[in-house]
Amino acid sequence: MNIDQKLEKLRELMASRKIDAYIINTSDPHQSEYISDYYKTREFISGFTGSAGVCVVTKDKARLWTDSRYFLQAANELKYSEFEFYKQGFDEDPTMEEFLLEEVGEFGKIGFDGTCYSVKDYKSLSENMASRALVYDIDYISQIWEDRPSLPKEKVWIYDQKYVGESLESKINRLREELKKKDCDYNFIGSPEDICYLLNIRGNDIGYTPVVLSYLLVSMDEIHLCIDQDKLDDEVLDYLKENKVKVHSYDYIYSLLKNIKGKNRIYIDPERTNVAIFDSINSNVRITSGVNISTQMKAVKNETELENERKAYIIDGVSLIKFFNWVEVGTSTGSLTELIASKKLQDLRKENESYIEDSFETIAGYKENGAIVHYEPTSLSSKTLEEKSLLLVDSGAHYKEGTTDITRTIALGELTDEEKEDYTLVLKSHIGLMSARFKEKTKGQRLDAIAKYPLWKAGKDYFHGTGHGVGFSLTVHEGPNNISQFNDVELLENMTTSIEPGLYIADKHGVRIESEVYVKKDLENEFGKFMKFECLTYVPIDTRPINMDMMDKWEIEWINVYNKKCQEVLSPYLEGSDLEYLIERCKEIWWTIK
Repeated sequence: MNIDQKLEKLRELMASRKIDAYIINTSDPHQSEYISDYYKTREFISGFTGSAGVCVVTKDKARLWTDSRYFLQAANELKYSEFEFYKQGFDEDPTMEEFLLEEVGEFGKIGFDGTCYSVKDYKSLSENMASRALVYDIDYISQIWEDRPSLPKEKVWIYDQKYVGESLESKINRLREELKKKDCDYNFIGSPEDICYLLNIRGNDIGYTPVVLSYLLVSMDEIHLCIDQDKLDDEVLDYLKENKVKVHSYDYIYSLLKNIKGKNRIYIDPERTNVAIFDSINSNVRITSGVNISTQMKAVKNETELENERKAYIIDGVSLIKFFNWVEVGTSTGSLTELIASKKLQDLRKENESYIEDSFETIAGYKENGAIVHYEPTSLSSKTLEEKSLLLVDSGAHYKEGTTDITRTIALGELTDEEKEDYTLVLKSHIGLMSARFKEKTKGQRLDAIAKYPLWKAGKDYFHGTGHGVGFSLTVHEGPNNISQFNDVELLENMTTSIEPGLYIADKHGVRIESEVYVKKDLENEFGKFMKFECLTYVPIDTRPINMDMMDKWEIEWINVYNKKCQEVLSPYLEGSDLEYLIERCKEIWWTIK
């Protein structure tokens, strides 16, 4: 079926229940960042393949909203369809709520699948829709999607404590202590990455995220795991039993929640709890809402995790040096494309024993494709690399030692003055935040301005976050902390974050430089405790595109020290031309008096 045929069938179903507008979001029952193919309903109905966005279909209109990362991609993928693309966060376009108020009359019906809609989003929608009715027991896409992929069935595995540094029992005990402080009797957890973190297990249910789809209900004396039991072998079952985890079928969570006795108090995360789950909680049970306790716990890494994360970045750094050397040699042949390059990088990572999977789809954007923030090369879009301009590569992997996420932009040959200027501005932004000193508990929104200042000074900007928390072989984008103008979460000691300023010039080029860091105590005096970022990433930053006239002496010193450290850390694991390439890329550069 083409998009028009899908929309026709959907509208027939909508008419049967007098639904005026139907919402199709990008989600699964756990509100995961990445979702399995089975739950890619928005992609199915619209043809838009980006990882974020929401659709609304009425009897005569089809609209899609997505954020700035995907503006160029959405415009391209939707140009031949009925769907019209709206930009999230820009006043020039109506929001989804504004569109619904305009298109759906008073007492009209707005439908969606409540199993894939968060409580937070439902409450926000409800508050804005006035007299319009919200109908959340409708899954129309299942009725249309004839060749829908099946749900994953791969086995769960135990994550060795030598990597995570803390036992299941210890984590559950810490969670219960926090539950007590909140005066709660139960904790419902719907996010698979939190469940896998607490239980020290991993799975293969979602691409780029080694987790298993499941629900967890923790009380002061019981732990209930609701999961497809076919995914558990005897070893995992024995492990769970030893740790007093009771195992039930996936859908049994509804019965567990319904049977909680009245006057108990349950703690939920409204962002990671779907409407159907929420509706099944005994109405006499009191509900306390907030960010998952386990989300807060896993955001602060222990010393074992940090040490393993350093090892992961050495493994990854070696793979990336081999890759960039291969790219620069291959470019001269005229036969190397973005797609071939991205597959090569994955192959190099797979050579490592501890490799689990990539942490996201590799972004390899050459020239103007680098300006598409979340560009993924395909057989149709893939450009041939030439000995000029910039190549942006944003990639990462999950290893047993941890998760990596790194971006480097390299010069493949001759550059324009504009390319050099934009590269240097991004580098100055990167260095500015990487070297920042800040007070303990500073919020991400304040640090965002530090990174953006060099760009703002030049009258330029980027429209994505400056950094995000990074999980430990879980999801690569991990909350609650991130560095953006909207985030008010305090950055605490041993929290990890990326630092990734960028600049994107449509139809010309893109630049992004990204490294992962963790928060570390710097100094303490009569003015309080000051923190700094300690770098985990070891891949040299390309100095060839730098416009030296734009750099300050201290910035040159910073990059020389950083690249020297990369050479020191990676050189024992490289030989031949790869080692020569590393040494060449780590050569000092010199600042001259202006």
